This record gives sequence, structure tokens and C-alpha cells, in this order.
Amino acid sequence: MVTALVIVVVLLVAAGAAAAITRSRASEPKRALPPQRTPVEEERALSGDVRSLKPRDVVAYEGTDYLIDRTIHFDEDGFTWQEHLLIDAVSGKKLWLSVEDDEGVEVAIYEPVAGVDLEPGPASVEHAGTTFKREERGHARFRIERSDEQIPESGQMEYADYSAGDKLLSFEKYGSGGWEASTGSVISEHVLDLYPSK
Repeated sequence: MVTALVIVVVLLVAAGAAAAITRSRASEPKRALPPQRTPVEEERALSGDVRSLKPRDVVAYEGTDYLIDRTIHFDEDGFTWQEHLLIDAVSGKKLWLSVEDDEGVEVAIYEPVAGVDLEPGPASVEHAGTTFKREERGHARFRIERSDEQIPESGQMEYADYSAGDKLLSFEKYGSGGWEASTGSVISEHVLDLYPSK
């Protein structure tokens, strides 16, 4: 009888201790798990973030390394985007890289149209046998950041964007200057390898 009583007491003490430990653990603050990165964030961690490009960074595209000579920052009533002038130091070839971050990053590559007198039309523009339909037109403030660290230029600009399937035609006019035209296409940011300057 005594033995049975001892066993009951021991069991009650053990149960009480277990309950106390459980309450103690429940009152401990839970440790937050580290945030999980999305596949896009993982890719940016490996190849660089196109949203952080600046003058003197290097962009590798289609087997060629381009130096960012300047970056133009645009602001249209709070909506912002950037265009980076890419220059191949070997051939002198110039491309423009446009980066917009509006509910997802959109990246496009453009090449200036030379030797052709083009201006934006009311609804469409013909170029190189293709009819481009107007997507949008507007005005924005701009600020130019250069690789040579000159004082940034700023002012007002006008733009007009056209498309024909996956082909793009873009017009820009700065101040009282004439229209500058470029043709291009949307690309995946992950086809670029980015090398930030020191």
C-alpha cells in the first residue's frame, strides 16, 4: 500500500513538473524564422540587382561588356524610372537600358535610330516596314547622373512610346531640342550580368 502511494505521489510530481515546463515554453517568445527569398531575389543575389545600377557599373549583355556612362532618372508625378547609357569601350556601340519598377520590374534595351527623320504621330508611326501603335505619351522631370561626376543636369522632357508586338519604338525630347528615336525590345533582367563599380 505504501509503495502504491509513493508511486502515485511520484507520478503527480512528474505531471506537475511537465505542466510547468510546458507553460514556461509557451510563455517564451517565438523566434522569427528568417524571411524566405523568392526565386527572383535569389537570382538578383547571384547576378546583381538591375534596380541599383549607376554610372561606372558594368553590364554584360549578349557576350559584350558595357560601361554605364550615365544614368537618367525620370519622375512623372511620382512615378519614377531610369535609363542607363551603355557604351562598349571596344567598338563604341551605344545602347540604352530602361528599368521600370511598377508592380514588377520591366527591363528594355534600346538602340538609337540614326540617319532617319522620325517624329511621334497621333496614333501610329511607320518605321522600317513596321507600323508601331502608340502606347503612351507624357512629360517628366529628368536628372542626369554622369560617370565623370559632373554636376547633374536636370530639366523637363517629353516622351512617346510605341509598340508592334515585341518591338518597341521610343521618342524623347529634352527641353527645346528635337526628337530622339530609339528601337528596342523588352528583355528579362536575368539575361544581364551586373558588375558594380567600387
